Amino acid sequence: MAKIFKYRSDVAFFDYKDFKTLQRYVNSYGQIETRKKTGLSESQQRHLAQAIKRARHIALLPFIANS
Repeated sequence: MAKIFKYRSDVAFFDYKDFKTLQRYVNSYGQIETRKKTGLSESQQRHLAQAIKRARHIALLPFIANS
């Protein structure tokens, strides 16, 4: 399985208010991409997931995709 991103993310901190960056890590169905696809470390993936969940709760990102 090929990674979505060739290189690891240069983002040191995932901010829930930066929804443009977070959208890169959400697939067309609205699911958070796996570590295998994103190429992030465990710690970075946990921070990413928390930021996406916070952005969803304040309606910056959708919970599900419009199908």
